[in-house]
Amino acid sequence: MGASLCTMAGDSGDVSGRPAPVPPEVMVDLKDPTPTAEEAQLLEQVIRVLQVSAECEPRLRGYTGCGEVIRMAISKPSQETEQAAWDQLGPAIQQLKFFYDHSLQLGEAFPRLLQYLGTGDIQRNLETSPATAKRMADVLVFASNFDELKMMNSNLQNDFSYYRRSLQKVRMAGGSKSSASGANMLVDDMTANNMSMFYAQSSPMTRVLIDCCVYLPGRKALTNDNIMETLAILSYVCYNSVHKNLVQGNMVDYCLRVLVMCIVICDHISPGGGVFARGSRMNIRLYVKLIQTYGGAQVNTLMNSVRYSTLHLNSETTPESLRALCIKL
Repeated sequence: MGASLCTMAGDSGDVSGRPAPVPPEVMVDLKDPTPTAEEAQLLEQVIRVLQVSAECEPRLRGYTGCGEVIRMAISKPSQETEQAAWDQLGPAIQQLKFFYDHSLQLGEAFPRLLQYLGTGDIQRNLETSPATAKRMADVLVFASNFDELKMMNSNLQNDFSYYRRSLQKVRMAGGSKSSASGANMLVDDMTANNMSMFYAQSSPMTRVLIDCCVYLPGRKALTNDNIMETLAILSYVCYNSVHKNLVQGNMVDYCLRVLVMCIVICDHISPGGGVFARGSRMNIRLYVKLIQTYGGAQVNTLMNSVRYSTLHLNSETTPESLRALCIKL
């Protein structure tokens, strides 16, 4: 049996400092859940996407970029230096397109998970469909890890910016896309525009998930309130898992990342003052104290997501004491 996690039902308390109620225990296995027959078809599709996610992370960690040859091509422009830059850019652009294409896959998979868990009795859905809850958590953790790695590697955006500038230079000189470097030119104009917007984001994968929630097609019975409740209950699962020592080792970091991603996404889609306002579904004060207590080496990374990836931390509706708690180093 994997890690048994519990959720809290109803109001999780507000950010005014009043304690949250003791949560009832609802068992959700996020370590090694067994899919039900009803989940099988959806999970088959989502698992294929997550297999690509598993391939993305080592590729991104190993992405060294083309900075040296690009600097040489800029500082000492010549046919030789520019060709050397193009030769390295070809495989690099393939990598960047691979990451971008995967963001489109996540943009299709995440709404399916929301639709499955967020329609009807949401808490019961999480309890009876732990394998689907696990896959949603996996998507959130991947987005968190990807964005952290992207933020530490400026080569991704720099390489793609040089690629676009050089392509524009060729066209202004009267050349064509194919005349620049043949097989290196792998991206059509529309895709290149979309990739530029993707890599310009500080947290591009998180942005994809936020946009899924904002523009979710075919919502039918799935409302914005359903989405926020789904993510809020998942955050309760993770809070209690860590707070009650139901998980250890890497699962602590896993649960904290899911919790932070739930905070960020809900704050972007929540009306009014977001998750920091009084009456929020999430007791952010308790969440922040949990991160500060159990975050270990990742505490600054996790808290930076709360500080800089949320929308309403600096809003007038956020209590000053809570803002101070969040920005405290």
